[in-house]
Amino acid sequence: MDGMTGGVMDVALFEHCPGILVSVSLEGEILRFNPEAERILGANRVRGGSLLEAVPPEDRGAFTDAWAHIGEGESWSASCHIHDAAGVARAYAVSARRAPGKAEIIAVLVPAPPLPSAPASPPLASLPANAPARVLRAILDNVNIVVFALDLEGNYTLHDGKGARAAGFESGQLVGANIYEVYGTAPRAAKEIRRGLAGEAVHMVSEAHNNLWESWFVPARDAHGRVTGMIGVTLDKSDMKRATKELETRLELIERQQEVIRNLETPIIQVWDRVVTLPMVGIVDSRRAARVMDDLLAAVVRTQASFAILDLTGVDTVDTVTASHLFGLIRAIRLLGAEGIITGIRPTVAQTMVTLGLDLTSLTTRANLREGLELCIRRMSATKA
Repeated sequence: MDGMTGGVMDVALFEHCPGILVSVSLEGEILRFNPEAERILGANRVRGGSLLEAVPPEDRGAFTDAWAHIGEGESWSASCHIHDAAGVARAYAVSARRAPGKAEIIAVLVPAPPLPSAPASPPLASLPANAPARVLRAILDNVNIVVFALDLEGNYTLHDGKGARAAGFESGQLVGANIYEVYGTAPRAAKEIRRGLAGEAVHMVSEAHNNLWESWFVPARDAHGRVTGMIGVTLDKSDMKRATKELETRLELIERQQEVIRNLETPIIQVWDRVVTLPMVGIVDSRRAARVMDDLLAAVVRTQASFAILDLTGVDTVDTVTASHLFGLIRAIRLLGAEGIITGIRPTVAQTMVTLGLDLTSLTTRANLREGLELCIRRMSATKA
């Protein structure tokens, strides 16, 4: 019979064993088999296939881990489900022994009664509000979160949570699928998942399926501390991302509006060749007076102005500190080689300036902007003559 040569198994036992009898490599590849194995598992499985792949994903992690740790001459037994040729998972009692000095394991699989199922859980509604099962179910059903578990090959054994819909899946849809295939276009995510399966605790933020995700990967370990898989929790943070983007857009708009307001507060106009004017309206406080000085002095240098007119027609009041700033501005303009002229001083502003006790004789003033401009034109004409 094809596939039945070799001296490890007794031919009579091999042919008449009532259960599935196979010789399997350490990697799970079926090397030899008996007729029952071919009948139950199917020709495609036993001829070059893998016994480990016949184990359902929910059992495969523990089965693979135990299989890899069978020492030479050691035996191992367990109960698990095995998929038959039709793809139906049936319960089997598995007895395996690794041949001394050989890299192969002889396994016998005998049909067993259905594996006992876990006792039926009470309805969630009957549990107290602080019961962990009820709290977890409420989180999974109402928060954009995904909870999943993987075996060592990266196959989903659990996939649950409302957040799955944000990625285009239904809860539980990915059970049995391989996470590396699902996220094949996200190399960073695949790298972090491998770290989790290697035994590291991982926290990451990444983009996938057009959404922003924050994820935590925790290795799952058996009683001996060996990694048997990974548990993952992923939170959809797309709403936060959109809110942050909206906030950034609003802040940019506010900054642009503030810039417009600042420009309107200090509208420096070149009204004539080498003559600039700054009409001021409203309340002039110390902060605004300091900005006026910066902007006006910069304009004098930029335009090479000979005259700078500060028009206070629209200013009703100034405090003594602001009035002192204005005097300082006129002196700074003179240091740049230009002449500063103040026009349109209101009575209340004039009174404030007088109370400072400063020498006003050196201050050039005119009743309004028109007169100030006429003064500049006459002086420039006299200079040319």
